[in-house]
Amino acid sequence: MINLDITLIIQIIEALILTFILHQILIKPVMSTIKEREQQFKGLENEIQELFSSAEEALKKYQEELNKAREEGVRKRELLKEEARKYEKELLSKVMREAEERKNKWAQEFAKHLEEIRTQLLAQKEMFANLIVERILGRKV
Repeated sequence: MINLDITLIIQIIEALILTFILHQILIKPVMSTIKEREQQFKGLENEIQELFSSAEEALKKYQEELNKAREEGVRKRELLKEEARKYEKELLSKVMREAEERKNKWAQEFAKHLEEIRTQLLAQKEMFANLIVERILGRKV
């Protein structure tokens, strides 16, 4: 049978004291260390989340700037193409005018030379006719 005497009360008191001492020496420090680590992990998680957010924001800003730069590049390229087309038209027009002027000048010079040669030939036609007749007849006329 169970004997209820003073030793039972002493053992209960010893168990309570031992539990209190173990709680103070072992359980409380371990629990505080676990809580500190949980707080550190939460802090690190928050920091990681902030870094991800700032990285995403920086990437978004980079993409926007890149798109702006591309648009600006396309716009400048189109402006340069338009300027090149205008310059090409002006240059082509100038060259065509110069070619037309040269053609007209050459045509005038050619007509002038042709007229001079015609005048010379007409002036010398009598002489050529006499030469031909002399050669055919074999004597001077």
